Amino acid sequence: MNLHEQCLLRYLKNPDGLFYSTEVLKLNNFILEKRFLMKNCVAKSSQINYTCNVDLG
Repeated sequence: MNLHEQCLLRYLKNPDGLFYSTEVLKLNNFILEKRFLMKNCVAKSSQINYTCNVDLG
């Protein structure tokens, strides 16, 4: 029996565990998505070049 079969058998024996595990996976995916967005989108969009060539003379 492989790992996937063992997991399926465990869930069939304890259906309440499936709901709990599903909710935990949803929360984990939500956290991973937010981290990805913060790392790749927000951080990159806030990189602004404030230097300019101004002749003060």
